[in-house]
Amino acid sequence: MKKHKNIIEICKEIDLIVEKKDNKKDYKKLYYDLLNVLQEEIEYSEIVIFCNTVLKIAKTKNRILRYLEKDFWNFINELPFKILLIQSNEITENEEIEPNIEYNNHGKKILSKILGLSIEILELPDDNSNGSELRRANALKLIADLNSYYIIPDVKTLFLNSIKSKNADEQYNALEGLEHYYDMTEDQIDDGLVKTLNSIIKETNERTVASTCLQIQINAGIINEMTAICEIDDWKDEHY
Repeated sequence: MKKHKNIIEICKEIDLIVEKKDNKKDYKKLYYDLLNVLQEEIEYSEIVIFCNTVLKIAKTKNRILRYLEKDFWNFINELPFKILLIQSNEITENEEIEPNIEYNNHGKKILSKILGLSIEILELPDDNSNGSELRRANALKLIADLNSYYIIPDVKTLFLNSIKSKNADEQYNALEGLEHYYDMTEDQIDDGLVKTLNSIIKETNERTVASTCLQIQINAGIINEMTAICEIDDWKDEHY
């Protein structure tokens, strides 16, 4: 039976690639190693090393690392499901989570660390490369997913910063985050955001983007479902 690498061993493989000391031509096994890690108990200390490695990948220009980066983010975005659902991590109503806090709860401590990683990724310079687009979109996805379970302080600002992004996946994940945010809070939506959402509806060729913009306004209580149906019908007439 083949032995899979643990998180520490996977990160050491990445270090070798960064240092140009690894001459492997097939890195597909690392993907299966990551899948196997999801089946195991994960230690917080491993996640700390893993997050540092993800940042190292983001800051290193290397074709092989660009190939592997998607697998690392797929792993990150599976962690909330594993920790919250499979491990039955209980969450109280209106429970908050902040980035990089070593909570007493083991699962929450891990999620806090990857939340911190995602925020740090969004703070990196956006060079509009494929790698930057990939990691920014996935960082927002992770934040939006966690916001479905926890209250994240100042999370709205993170979403607002990306709703005009030319990166389609980043924009969509930001809009989905706002959709859930206004569904779960009584925060008033401001006129500037409504204007931006309507502008996105007018410009986008993606129905999912247009319908999400409308759902945000439904959740915020400024339009009803019938109005949204009429709006999407008008949108279809213009774009199809």
